[in-house]
Amino acid sequence: MKNKIKVFFSLLTHGDITVIFKIIKNRIYSNTSYYFFRRDLNRGITYIPEAKIEVSIRPYRDSDYEHFKGLPLDDMLLNANIPTCYVAVTQDGTPCFREWFIEPSQNEKIKSFFGHNFPSLEEDECIFERAYAVERYRGMNIYSVVNYHLGKKALELGYRWAVSCIEISNIESLKGAIKLEARPHKLQVTKWRFFVRRTVYVEIPKKLKAKNPWLFD
Repeated sequence: MKNKIKVFFSLLTHGDITVIFKIIKNRIYSNTSYYFFRRDLNRGITYIPEAKIEVSIRPYRDSDYEHFKGLPLDDMLLNANIPTCYVAVTQDGTPCFREWFIEPSQNEKIKSFFGHNFPSLEEDECIFERAYAVERYRGMNIYSVVNYHLGKKALELGYRWAVSCIEISNIESLKGAIKLEARPHKLQVTKWRFFVRRTVYVEIPKKLKAKNPWLFD
């Protein structure tokens, strides 16, 4: 409940009335589905992605904030001190993409932040979460490049599985995950009913598999 209140007041501070009404509408009644992907890091990949622009990856800095404004949930994740947030920057050092690489040592913080709406990580799992590309840099394959390098880092640290949640309508990120040889493992469904959230993990329905067979080859 505290997190919900903080998000709401953060939105009020930014004065984004459109976003506020959209959130209120969604939280009265909505269902949002995500594919819960798993990638076996031990398999390696034959595809080494390239972005349309050259980028490098480094840990997030406070000075990066101006490039990622208007993301109250992400702001709260930063304030919760859940490591580690990474940023992709262009050749001139401009931040263009951000994503968290979270390890199982952070399970308690994850539970405190997300409650029961997020799975606890096993010892051999890590998660790549809250991927966000600055609007002008979307469609440049930066997601694939960042996740490729985070996967290499995770493997070096001894993890076998990298997991991530991608909204079923986010075709660009879905294609990027498939190129990295990740595959949908479960369907994550977040249900809002009069400001109460419940997240469940279910088997992927046959109708979704039939609609997007390229995800399951």
